[in-house]
Amino acid sequence: MPVRDTNFMRALRGEPTDRVPFWEVWFAVTGLDAHLMGRTVETFEDQIAFARRMGWEYVRVPVPARSIGGRSEVASDGTTHYIQGGKVDLEALLERPDPDWPAALQAASEKVRIAHERGLVAIAYLPWAFHAVNTALGLEHFSYLLYDERPYVEALFQWVEEGARAAIEQVVVPAGIDVVLFDGDCAFKNGLMVNPSVFRELVFERTAETVEPLRDAGIPWTLHSDGKADELLPVLIELGCSAFHGVEKAANDLADIKARFGRDITLVGNMDVVFLTHATLAQIRAETEAMLRIGSQGGRYMAACNTSPMHYIPFANYMAMVETIHAF
Repeated sequence: MPVRDTNFMRALRGEPTDRVPFWEVWFAVTGLDAHLMGRTVETFEDQIAFARRMGWEYVRVPVPARSIGGRSEVASDGTTHYIQGGKVDLEALLERPDPDWPAALQAASEKVRIAHERGLVAIAYLPWAFHAVNTALGLEHFSYLLYDERPYVEALFQWVEEGARAAIEQVVVPAGIDVVLFDGDCAFKNGLMVNPSVFRELVFERTAETVEPLRDAGIPWTLHSDGKADELLPVLIELGCSAFHGVEKAANDLADIKARFGRDITLVGNMDVVFLTHATLAQIRAETEAMLRIGSQGGRYMAACNTSPMHYIPFANYMAMVETIHAF
C-alpha cells in the first residue's frame, strides 16, 4: 500500500479510515521489545519489526536539530518531570557548529527509502522553541527572564527555530519525510504556561516561518503538548497544524475537545499512563474502548497514551490497551 493511503496519513488529512490508527508518539516501555520479539530493538530493521508487531504504520527517522538541553527527575508516582535549570550561555550556543547536513540527508534518505518500501510512514521529530527554551531554563527562570530580559529569551527562541528551519530545508524536505512532529510542551493542567497573548507573541510568527517549507512541500506537521489544550488548539489550527498529540486526560475532557476542535485538527492520545500502571486488565480494556468511541466519532483521531508510556507500566497492562485498540 502506498504510504499516502495508510490510515495514518488519511487521518492526518481528515479523510475516512477503516480503523483507528495507533500512534505512540513517545515510547519507553523498556523491555517490551525483547518480551514480544525475543530481542531488543537496536537497528532500523529492528524498529520496523517492532512497529509491525505493535501495529504502528510509521517509523521514526532521526534528523539532527538544535537542542539547548534540560534536566528531569522521577517523581514518587514514577512519572518523569522537568526541573529548574538556569540561564544559558547564548554566545556559546551561537558558536556551536552546524550538523553535517549532507551526511544527515544521506542517512535520512536511506531510512525513508526503506520505510516506504515497507509501506511505513517516515516521521521526523524536531524541537519547538517554547518547550526547548522553557525546559532548558526551568519555568521559574524562564518566567523571570521573560519579564526582565525579553530580548535574551527571544534570541533563544530564534536560535531553536532557525535550527529547525535548517533541518527542514537540508534534510526533511529533500529526504522525503512524510510527517514532522514538534515537541512542544507549553501548558499546565489549567492552561498555557504563560499569558495567552504573550504566548502568541513568542510562537506564532516564528512557527509560521518554520512550517512554511513543510506546507509548500505538502508535508503535514503535528505538535505534542501536555496540559490543558483549549487555549493552544486555536493557535495550532490557525497555523495549519494537522494533528495534536496529548489531550492529557487529567486536564482535558476528550468529548469536549473533540466537539470543539475535532473537525479542524486530528487529535492523538488521551490514555493516562498513570492509570495504566495500576488498573486491572478489565478496567484498561473498558477505558480504552471508551476513549476510542469518543475519539473516533467523525474521524480525525489516533489512539495513543497522552505522554510517554514508561518502564513502570506492566507489560500485560500496556498490551491490554494495544490489543483493545486493534480489536476496535
